[in-house]
Amino acid sequence: MSDAAIVVEHLNHHYGEGELRRQVLFDVSTEIGAGEIVILTGPSGSGKTTLLSLIGALRTVRDGHLRVLGRELRDAPEAALSEARQHIGYVFQAHNLLDALTARQNVRMSLELDTALGPEEIDARALAALEAVGLADRADAHPSELSGGQRQRVAVARALARRPAIVLADEPTASLDRQTGRTIIELLERLARRDGVTVVLVTHDHRVLDLADRIVALEDGRVASLLDAVALDSRAKLRLLAQGLRRGEFANRVRQLDVRGFRELLDQVTDETRRLLELVDLVQGDTFESVLEQVLAAFASKLADALAAERATLFLVEPDAGELWSFGAGQDGRAGEVRVPLDRGVAGRVARTGRALLVPEVGREPSFDPAIDAGNGDTPRSLLAVPVADSRGRVFAVVELARGPAGASFDAADQTRLGELTASLGLILESWWRMSCACRSAGFGRTCPCCGVPWHSHPTATRNAEAAPE
Repeated sequence: MSDAAIVVEHLNHHYGEGELRRQVLFDVSTEIGAGEIVILTGPSGSGKTTLLSLIGALRTVRDGHLRVLGRELRDAPEAALSEARQHIGYVFQAHNLLDALTARQNVRMSLELDTALGPEEIDARALAALEAVGLADRADAHPSELSGGQRQRVAVARALARRPAIVLADEPTASLDRQTGRTIIELLERLARRDGVTVVLVTHDHRVLDLADRIVALEDGRVASLLDAVALDSRAKLRLLAQGLRRGEFANRVRQLDVRGFRELLDQVTDETRRLLELVDLVQGDTFESVLEQVLAAFASKLADALAAERATLFLVEPDAGELWSFGAGQDGRAGEVRVPLDRGVAGRVARTGRALLVPEVGREPSFDPAIDAGNGDTPRSLLAVPVADSRGRVFAVVELARGPAGASFDAADQTRLGELTASLGLILESWWRMSCACRSAGFGRTCPCCGVPWHSHPTATRNAEAAPE
C-alpha cells in the first residue's frame, strides 16, 4: 500500500549468540496503512512483542527491512531510532505510572522532553489528553486512588498526549476485567479514528478482535494464515470441551452446586454459548458468504492473469437448484454475481458431462450461449472450461476462461496448465463451498447467496422444515 505507515520486509530477529542463539522472527513481511488499526495475535512465544518492539524502535533491526513513517530502521544509529520514537506512543500491559505523581504529572512526563513546548502548553496538552479519555476530573488523583481501568486510561492519555502518528499497545487489557478491557480498546479505536493514528495492538483477547481493521497472526515467529490460526485455536478449545464432557466433569460439577452456584453456572454457560453461536454465525452467516465471494473473485482474477485471459469465472455447482453460481472477475478487477442454469452454456455442459471443453472459436460451438458465456462484455473469440472435482470425484465447480476477439485462441497447452492449477485449487474451493452449502442448508444468513431470496421463504429452508420430525 502506497500510504503505508509501517512496512516490514523479510524481517528476521534473534536473541543471543553462538550456542545460545535463538531466532524468534522468521522472514516476516507485512504492511500497515496510515490510520489503520491492526491486531497482532498468536500464541505466547510467537514473536508478537518482539515485532512490536522492533516497530517501536526499541530494538535494532539487523536482518531484513523495517520502514516506519518512511524511515529505514535497519542498522539505524541511536539518534535515528530516537527520532523515530518521537512519533510513536506506547501503551503497555502494566500501566507503568509513577505512584508519587498525579495523573496529570504522569502524562506531563511524556511531554517534558520536547524542548519546543513551554510549561503552559505541556500542562494544557496533558489535561486535554486526560479529558479525551474521560479523566479530566481525576487529573490530580494519584494512581493508588484510581481503579485499574482508570490507571490504564491514564497510560493511554500519556501515549496520545504527544500526538503520535503511531500507537503501539502490548497487551493493554491483560490485567483488566472483560468490560473494562473492551472499554480501553474502544477508547483507543475512537481516538485513533478521530486523529487518523495508526494503531498496532498485541492481544490474546479474542473479544476485541472485531474492533480491528485487520488481524495479523503470528505462529512460531512467522506470519500465519488467519484461517489457520482461528482453526487451531477453535479446534483446541473444542477438543478440551469434548474431553471434559466425556469424563463427566461437567455433570459432576453441576451435581455439587447449590442453587446460587447453579444460577451462576447458568449465567456462565449462557455467556459461553452466546460466544459459540457468534462463532457459528461468523463461519456460516453473512460474513462467511462475503469471504467466499472474495475468495472466488481473487482466484478467478489470478487464473485470468496466469493464462492471459480477459475473463475467468469460477462457477460452483448447485445441483438442487439446477444452477451454477459464482462471483466472476476479469483482469480489470471488477466482480459481479453470476447465476447460470445448469442446462445452458459451455460451463453448464462441462458441469453436466464432467469433461473439459476447449473452444478455439466460439462461433463453431453449439453449446455457446452469449447470454452466459460472454459475461458482461463482448462476445469472446475463444473459451476454455474445465471441471473441478471434489474429494469424492464429483464435479462441484467449473472454471471458465475467455479471450476476446483480439486474443489468441486457447490450445491444448492452456488446457493442461489450467487443469494443473485447478487440481491444486480443488481442495481449497471444495472446503469453502461445503461450508457455504452448510450455511444454506442450515438457513444461516439473511439471504441465499445463489438467488438472493430471504431464507425464511427459500425452497431449501421450506424443504428442511417439512422434513423435520415433529
